[in-house]
Amino acid sequence: MSNIELVNNRWGDRNVEEQVTRLFEDDGTIYLVTGFFTYNAYRAMRPDIVAFLEREPTNELVIVVGAAADQFSATIARDLRDLDENEQVTLYNYPDGFLHAKLYLREGENPAVIVGSANLTQVAFEQNLELSAYVEGESMTDGRIEPFRAWIDDLLAVCDPIRRRDLFKPVMMAKTAVNWFNKGTLLPTRAVLGHRTPYVVGMVILWLVLSNAFA
Repeated sequence: MSNIELVNNRWGDRNVEEQVTRLFEDDGTIYLVTGFFTYNAYRAMRPDIVAFLEREPTNELVIVVGAAADQFSATIARDLRDLDENEQVTLYNYPDGFLHAKLYLREGENPAVIVGSANLTQVAFEQNLELSAYVEGESMTDGRIEPFRAWIDDLLAVCDPIRRRDLFKPVMMAKTAVNWFNKGTLLPTRAVLGHRTPYVVGMVILWLVLSNAFA
């Protein structure tokens, strides 16, 4: 039995948000690996996260995100730290370039994994046409689960724990600028020129924000 559930936000009885929060219905360690985790998405998930952490003190939540200001909200980190009375939450950022993976996994007696296109954002939950697969396994050694768990181990080995200073707004904005610059250098010249106005405007706005932040 494959136990695969496909969700695409358009057809079916479940959307992406419901699929992700389904992970919190069982106990264990939940890993959220995403390029973007916005506050609005976190606010929608928060009741499930709180219930998960309070239900069993051995439950853990591990989040891996990009380090830039447009990828992760410092408000999420602060709120999770306020909730984390039993040291159940760990936050990491991927420091080497742009994190584009979307992988959500529950490790425990009833393991499950979600892999697909959806970041943890409100637009992914409510607007975008996404596609993600929810797969249940019989154990952590199940071939449907183990490769994804092993990949997370490899990822964590090159990630850094998020420190309080990493959430300092100028630091996050600087990392955003680096990401934007790197994307611009990788795009073909024709593509950059074809989108030069929003790109230049975005960089100017970012420069003004950074200048004001450091002033």
